[in-house]
Amino acid sequence: MAKITNEQKLDALKAWLKENNIAFIENYESRFGITMDLKLPDLMIAVFLSDDKDREEEIYNLGKERHKMRFTYKPFFIRESETKEFILEKIQNCCFERMVWLQRRFEKANNK
Repeated sequence: MAKITNEQKLDALKAWLKENNIAFIENYESRFGITMDLKLPDLMIAVFLSDDKDREEEIYNLGKERHKMRFTYKPFFIRESETKEFILEKIQNCCFERMVWLQRRFEKANNK
């Protein structure tokens, strides 16, 4: 099996997002000082190319520290050890999970 780079996996992910009409922004700099390789604003997902455990931990901790400031983007990491098919399946599951989360959030806001 030919080894593909994280950038190729990111390109495959972008193609999948375009095919499914999901808006994204490339190389987005957040107000928290984190650069996201892809930002999916409608689903509130932040995509990162990463094999660096320290960076992943920093991003997870930022979400915990800034929780009251509404840093609610779900981090999505593309790692070297994962296959392109796994990445696409993982983003599908992540998108579904975020849609359910957003629906519950919407319903909770309307019930007030």
